[in-house]
Amino acid sequence: MLEKILGAPLDLKFLPNPDEEKLKIDFHRIISNFEYVWKRQLELEKHEVGLSTYDDKFFRIIEDMIHFCFDAEAAEAILFYIYARTTEDGQIQLFTDPQGKHHKFENIDDLWEYMLVVAEKLMDEEE
Repeated sequence: MLEKILGAPLDLKFLPNPDEEKLKIDFHRIISNFEYVWKRQLELEKHEVGLSTYDDKFFRIIEDMIHFCFDAEAAEAILFYIYARTTEDGQIQLFTDPQGKHHKFENIDDLWEYMLVVAEKLMDEEE
């Protein structure tokens, strides 16, 4: 319709919110690093290198920060993503939210999208 009015082809692009994009990049980096150190821990345990006593305090700090920074549902999803999302043979497990709905997090982007859904629910509850 607008093309007829303007008499020229129209190419609309929606630019991402730069603040949201920065949050997504930061979230991706943090979760990626957390996932890396957890997988490293698992790999070391397979080779009977016992650093779990040493690393346990660091994981507790990370978990506490996640609980401090996110609501309970989001924190649960993040910790599920790191600790329980995949089986030893690489199969992806489904996350079950508090409402009983199942979610498949193939990657960090899927987890991010779920974080946005949780944030939206929280904002709706405040209204």
